[in-house]
Amino acid sequence: MLDLNFIARGDVPGNIKKEISEIVTDCYKKFGDVVPYKIEVCAFDTEEHMDNFLKQESFKLSIPYHQNDDSSPCAYDVLRGFPRLLIPVDRLSSYSKQGRAGAIRHEAAHTVLHGSLEYNIFQIPDDCLHTASVKGIDRDKLEGIFFQLTLAIKDHEATRFLVEHGFIRCQFAYALDWIKPSEGDRGAWMAARTTRQSRFIYTSALMRPLLFVNPLLSLPPSKVPEEENLQLGARVEKMIAMLGESEENKVLQVAAAIIEVMTGDTHNNIDAAFHQLMGLI
Repeated sequence: MLDLNFIARGDVPGNIKKEISEIVTDCYKKFGDVVPYKIEVCAFDTEEHMDNFLKQESFKLSIPYHQNDDSSPCAYDVLRGFPRLLIPVDRLSSYSKQGRAGAIRHEAAHTVLHGSLEYNIFQIPDDCLHTASVKGIDRDKLEGIFFQLTLAIKDHEATRFLVEHGFIRCQFAYALDWIKPSEGDRGAWMAARTTRQSRFIYTSALMRPLLFVNPLLSLPPSKVPEEENLQLGARVEKMIAMLGESEENKVLQVAAAIIEVMTGDTHNNIDAAFHQLMGLI
């Protein structure tokens, strides 16, 4: 039996509480018996309120606090020894209703797949450290790249899990709300392409959206919403086309190689993926 506890902190409107509660109750029910025995769902009125809450929690538990630098609209943690789904309502406000449901379900999938401490402890492979050092990549920059890759791998696993459980349309909506390439991205790439390190940082960051959408864009036509599928494919194409043909091909090859080596083990996936990622240096 699942122990699901819902908590609202701050000024969270009643209709939003109801929406979140219905979404999480329904998806955990459909996830079946892989769901952890206990999950806490915390809705916050603002992201700042959530950050302050986590800062206080870390202090009480004598754990160093790290500011959340994840671009996802929701989050999860395991500070209390069981997974907690963290939802800052203000971050979700710009998403469509279907996109909000997709974002919440996506993070709920993480609580099932990655809801224990072992999925927050990873180490850069020694040979990758050596390769990066030889190529002139700073250690602190490499650690940031590695962290982003762990998010990319776990996002791929979460999307695949949701697709397997029939949550397809909401994941397309979430992806379309999240992946929005702009002219600003082109300017960022033009600046980043000037050095090996900045180029590696930029192209590595593209792995997250590419791995996130792969289980969706790999579905047979009969299982996908046609219009959303075309829109998402066009967004991804626009996102990488600005790199130029040579870099675009390299990024796509590395993404394909990562997907090919993935198994059912998250730690092995991250290790294998980071070795493939070295091909972008």
